Amino acid sequence: MQQTEIVGLQTFVTVVDVSSFSRAAEKLDSTTAAVSRRVASLEKRLGTRLLNRTTRSMSLTEAGERYYRDIVDILRALEEADARAAGEAADPTGTLRITAPLSFGIRRLGPVLSEFMELHPHLRVLLHLDDGYRDIISEGLDVAIRIGELKESTLIARRITNVRRYLCASPDYLARKGVPSTPVDLANHACLHYNNILLREEWTLTGPDGPETVAVSGPLSANNGDVLREAAIRSQGIVILPDFLSEEDLEQGRLERILTDYSPSDFGLYAVWASRNFTPTKIRTLVDFLIEKFSG
Repeated sequence: MQQTEIVGLQTFVTVVDVSSFSRAAEKLDSTTAAVSRRVASLEKRLGTRLLNRTTRSMSLTEAGERYYRDIVDILRALEEADARAAGEAADPTGTLRITAPLSFGIRRLGPVLSEFMELHPHLRVLLHLDDGYRDIISEGLDVAIRIGELKESTLIARRITNVRRYLCASPDYLARKGVPSTPVDLANHACLHYNNILLREEWTLTGPDGPETVAVSGPLSANNGDVLREAAIRSQGIVILPDFLSEEDLEQGRLERILTDYSPSDFGLYAVWASRNFTPTKIRTLVDFLIEKFSG
C-alpha cells in the first residue's frame, strides 16, 4: 500500500472520529479542502461512497460504516507498532489539544503546563478553559481534564488525584449570622451554590452518622468557583470550595472552615481521552506528568 493511500485511510478515520471535515483538518494540521480531496480520492479508489455530506451535516453510509470498522483497528495497530519501534523514550511531537475547567486551569494546570512544554519543546499545546462539558470527540480534542464524578461513556479515564472540598465562610459573615453546628442549620443561612455539577440546590455532607443531604438556598448560584469564592470572602454566605480555590484563603484567614465534623465528599481529578487500542505518546506523556505533579 502506498503512503498516499495510508494517509487517505487516516484522514477518513479522523473525519469519522470527530464528525467534521474542518475539525479533522485541525487535528491533522491540514486544510479542509485537502481533507475533502483525500476522502474523495479514497471513495473513487474503492468505487463507493463512504460519507453522506450536506452543508450542515455528515454521516456514514452503510458501506462507510463497514469500512470504518474494518480499518480503524488496523491503523491503530500500525501507530502502536511505529511507537514501539521508535522506543518509549521518543519525545512527543505535534499538537496536543486540552480542555480543562476554568479556575483549575488558571490556578493549577497553567503553571505546570509551562514546565511540561519546557520538557517537550517539539509539542505544541492548545488549551481550552471552559467550565462547561465539551465533547472531546466531536470537537477534535485530545484530552479533557475533569473534576467530579464521571458519566458512563466509551472514553478512557485515568484518575490523577483527589480534590478535597471544604465548607467555609468569612469571619465577618459568621460573626454576623452565627456559626452553624449541624447540617440542618444551613437551611437558615445564605448558601452559595455551585450549579455546574448539581442544578438542585442541595448539599450532601458526611458526618458521624453517615451522609446527610440538606436543601440550601442563597443569593448566588454560579457555574464558576472563583465567583463563589469572591462572594464568600465578601461575606455573602457559606460556600463549598475545592482545595485549589480555598487553601490559601483558609491559611490567611479570609475564610474559616465550619462544620468540621461534616465534610463534602472529595472529587476525583481525571484525564479523559477517546477510547482506542493505542494511546498516542503525547497523551500518555501528559497524563503521566500530571499524575507525578499532582498526586504527591
